[in-house]
Amino acid sequence: MKKIYLFTIFLAFSFSFFNCAQQKVAHNTKVVENGKNILIGEFDRKALEDPEFKKWFDEEYNSYEIEQNKLTGIENLKDYSIEIFLGTWCPDSRREVPRLLKILDQEKFPASQLHLIAVNHKKKSNNGEDVGKNVSHVPTIIVYDKNKKEVGRIVESPVSAYLEEDLAQIVKGTPLKPNYSND
Repeated sequence: MKKIYLFTIFLAFSFSFFNCAQQKVAHNTKVVENGKNILIGEFDRKALEDPEFKKWFDEEYNSYEIEQNKLTGIENLKDYSIEIFLGTWCPDSRREVPRLLKILDQEKFPASQLHLIAVNHKKKSNNGEDVGKNVSHVPTIIVYDKNKKEVGRIVESPVSAYLEEDLAQIVKGTPLKPNYSND
């Protein structure tokens, strides 16, 4: 019995250690592509504080003024999860992602329900997070319901011209047809 107990503790410790090691690698992946450092794979938002990314992120985040009147209906956003595929090399991602994060911050959107995944110029991540997601342009912002079913997406830029309005339409169940849609 003592051996089973020790083995169980060993397995739990090993799993925890492996999991932490995996997160550290996955959340701090910087590679050089076309002579520039880029993020690739799933990462923590803190990675955007790196000097390579901080200037453009802070500049857009701080200058963006949220259109409060376009947020009507977004109250239930916390009932969803959001996956953002972006390119730290991409001008559209550099514009839209800081704006979206500012909106999410204002709405106190739970960090645990937000997944940031960086892709390379071929729109591929390092751990296959993009597989089956139809990521052809970045940023691609995918909103999922509680059952992990996609309920809407914003591709490259908002269709309505406002991230706030596109998000509100998704939450209301009337998502706008995203840019580059195959429908």
